[in-house]
Amino acid sequence: MSAASWWQRLFRRKPAVVPNQTTADPKRPDLREFIYLDEVSLLSLLSSQKGEVTDSKSEQASEGSEASIDATAGVSPGVIAKAEITSRYQTNNSSTIQTSRKATAQSRFRELHSIDGLRIVEPIVVGTPAKDIESLKKIDTLSELASEAELHRGKLVELRVKLAADPVFHLGTIVSEFTSMAEDYPEMFAAEGGLATLQEVQPINKILKRLLAGLVPIRAVAVDYVVVEIDEVKYVAHKQLIEGLKLKNQPLEIVGVTEQEAYWKDLRRVLFSEAEFTVLARISQSGLQESWTPVKLADLFTDVTPDLVEQINAAGRVPFSRAFSKLVESASDAKLAAALTHYVDSLLHELSRSLEPDQEEAVAQRIAELKSRSATVSDQTSAFSLITSFVLESVGGELDSARALELRTAAREAVGLSLFPASSSLSHAAPTAPEPKGGDEPLLLDVEFVAIYW
Repeated sequence: MSAASWWQRLFRRKPAVVPNQTTADPKRPDLREFIYLDEVSLLSLLSSQKGEVTDSKSEQASEGSEASIDATAGVSPGVIAKAEITSRYQTNNSSTIQTSRKATAQSRFRELHSIDGLRIVEPIVVGTPAKDIESLKKIDTLSELASEAELHRGKLVELRVKLAADPVFHLGTIVSEFTSMAEDYPEMFAAEGGLATLQEVQPINKILKRLLAGLVPIRAVAVDYVVVEIDEVKYVAHKQLIEGLKLKNQPLEIVGVTEQEAYWKDLRRVLFSEAEFTVLARISQSGLQESWTPVKLADLFTDVTPDLVEQINAAGRVPFSRAFSKLVESASDAKLAAALTHYVDSLLHELSRSLEPDQEEAVAQRIAELKSRSATVSDQTSAFSLITSFVLESVGGELDSARALELRTAAREAVGLSLFPASSSLSHAAPTAPEPKGGDEPLLLDVEFVAIYW
C-alpha cells in the first residue's frame, strides 16, 4: 500500500462515535423543583385515587452458600490387616441485605401526577392551529379548548403562569419593608413627613395582616391560555390553537390563596419577579369569575361593614393604578378640604387661639390650594403638615408631632376621609357612575393551589 492511499483511507475513516453526555434521556422524568406544596391536599387527592398511601417500602435479599469436601484413603498391607482414614471439610456462608425506602412529598406528588386522565387541562403543544371558527368548534381536547361549563368545581388543572401575589399582599409587604427600614434608618425618612406617613399606614397594615391570617393571595396570569367568546359562550383557549383567527380575547388569571408555611422558598424570591412557574390546582368555583376577594376573612364582616371587601380590594389597586376619573378626584378633594378645615379648628382649640378675619380668609385660600393633594397618603400628609405650619406662623404657638397626629386622625374620622382616598371614593362612586368594562379586562379562574413548581 502506497503512502498516498494510506493517508486517503485515514481521512475517509469515520470518527468514533462518542456518547453525548449532555443529551437528556427521553425516558427520564423532567426535572421538577417545588416552591410550594400543600401536603395535606396532596395526600387527600392521592388517597382518593389509590385507596391507601404507602409510607415506606422494605426489601430483603438473602444469599447462602455451602462447600463440602470428602476424602477417603485406605491401606491393605496384607490379607488380614486393613487401615482407612476419612477426612471432611465443610463451610457455610450467608448474608442478608434489608433496604428501607421512605416516601417523601415529592415522590407522592410524582405518583399523583403520573395518573392519566386526572387533569382536565395540562401543558401541551398544539400541532395545528384551527383554520376557522367552525373547525375550532370541533375541538374536543380540553387542554386546547374548554368551555366555561366544563370547568367544574373540584377538577384538576395544570397551567404555566406568571406568578405574582395579589396587590393587597404587595401593599402589606411594601409597608412592612418601609417600616423596618425607617426603624433602622430614621434619618432617611424624616424628610417630607415620611415617618408620619408610615405611622398612619401602619394600623391599616396590621389590620390586613390580621385578616389575611397567614394566607398569601395569588393572582397569576396564564401564559398559554386566553379567554375567547364564541356564540355567546366563553372558552379557555390555547394561544397556539387560535393563531391567525381574529378573535377578541381576554387574559386569564388564576387566583387563589396559599398558606405561607407551605412555601419551600423565600416569598420575596418567587412572588415579586413575575417569573414563570407551573401550577397544579383544583378549581374551587365552577366557571370563570369577574371578581374575587383576596382577603377571605373580610367576608365575615359583610353584615357589619358591607363596603369592607370593596375597600380592601380597591386599596390594593391604588398603588398600582395609573388614573382615576375626575368624579373620584373631585370627591377626594372635597373630603380633604373638609378634613383640613376640621383640623384647623381643632388646632386652634388646642392652642387656645383664634383667627382674625383676614387670617381666616388666608387659611381658607391655603386649604383651597392644598385640597388637590388627595391622591395618596403622602400627599395628604404633606397637606396637613403645610397647613399646620401656616396656622402656627399666623397665630404662634407650638404643637408636638404626636398630638398633631391625633388631631389629624380625628379630622379624618370626622369627615370620613380614608387613608386610601381613591379607593374610598371609587367604592362610593361606583353605583352612580360605574366604569365601563374594557375588552382586555381579565377573567378569573378561582382555584385551590396544590403545588407550584418549575
